[in-house]
Amino acid sequence: MSFTYRKLTFEGLTLRVGQSGARAPADSVPLLMLNGIGFNAELMEPLARHFGKRPIVCPDMPGCGDSPDPVVPYTIPGLASGLVAMMEREFPGRSYDVLGFSWGGAVAQQIAVTAARKVERLLLVATTSGLPLPFGSAEAMRRLLNPAEYTRPDTLAENFMALLSEGGASAGLLRRFTMPSPRGVGCQVGALAAWTAAPLLPFLRMPVLLAGMAEDQIVTIAHQRALACLIPQAETLEIRPGSHLLPLAVPERVGPELARFLSPETASSPA
Repeated sequence: MSFTYRKLTFEGLTLRVGQSGARAPADSVPLLMLNGIGFNAELMEPLARHFGKRPIVCPDMPGCGDSPDPVVPYTIPGLASGLVAMMEREFPGRSYDVLGFSWGGAVAQQIAVTAARKVERLLLVATTSGLPLPFGSAEAMRRLLNPAEYTRPDTLAENFMALLSEGGASAGLLRRFTMPSPRGVGCQVGALAAWTAAPLLPFLRMPVLLAGMAEDQIVTIAHQRALACLIPQAETLEIRPGSHLLPLAVPERVGPELARFLSPETASSPA
């Protein structure tokens, strides 16, 4: 599956958005896919193939892929509000599923707690609650979270290639990767550093799947287990063996299980 790309502007934000499923059945549930830090939508295309004939929307975050840099720093609640507005404009009056991978899982949680009536199912993959829990690779996280690492494009490129390598990326995934801008990544790091939705997660009432990779050195499995404590009714899926980028690099390992959760039989009326 390849997405069709176009630029969309909503609530003052312009994003390049990948979409598929133009010929999907009229009653199929749309899926909003949200990517990891600094990643472009093309990296999600292999995973999206597992989700059948349904409308799929996958935006490039500001400064990533082909989306322009953010004019000013943004917050995760503000970005979530904009994405909810985008989905309402694209699918008026309809509810939808949300899949968030890594950094995108934070935005997915925010959408679920602030627009609960719109979210039918929530799928969180290799992500965090925003609480201060340990990460597996101190060096990788130092590079990722240090704003000084984003001031030079050559240093940024070196750091992201190291991150992809440590996450288990294949050559095919690397070919799909587009380097983000320093400002784009810096704003994503800043937004995540100031965010948590943890106090509100116990109130989620839609079906939730927490998928974690047992050997993840970027967002350790401890983060998935913390989310399981915060969302006690959630279903959990622990992939063994598996590193952080497994869902993108080898989607056939996890795609069928994620697709099972997103099948219509798991849906319930949003609270």
